Amino acid sequence: MNMKTQTILAAIALLVLPLSAQEPTVPDFSKGMPDVKLEKREKIDGNETFHLKTSLASKEFFTTLSNFLGAGWGMRKLNREESILAGNKARTSNAEVCLAVYENARIPSVDIRVIHLKHKEENAGSSVEITVIGKEKG
Repeated sequence: MNMKTQTILAAIALLVLPLSAQEPTVPDFSKGMPDVKLEKREKIDGNETFHLKTSLASKEFFTTLSNFLGAGWGMRKLNREESILAGNKARTSNAEVCLAVYENARIPSVDIRVIHLKHKEENAGSSVEITVIGKEKG
């Protein structure tokens, strides 16, 4: 390897190492997301919920969300309580409900629960509830 190549590789390593050494963070939903507008934000029992409006269908929304969350975040299988919550939400909201929970192995103390509701009323659009849930360490 010549000196020029070594210098270029060293420069790349210096640029990349600080990025990979950064601690992962919980995304900030307070300004909305692409094609998704924040309507209301609330904190209850240490959890933060963001109520958003979107014209995106659930599939497009979840693709946008995955890009917004970034590397390391992925959906996990719903537990029994979450499945019950989705069913109850569908019965009480007159909407098609898609619920997903995201986790990041590098931030084990946080789950992000996402509920996309496609309202059945004409021209109602869709709404989204994103709750950042702090899990108790046990």
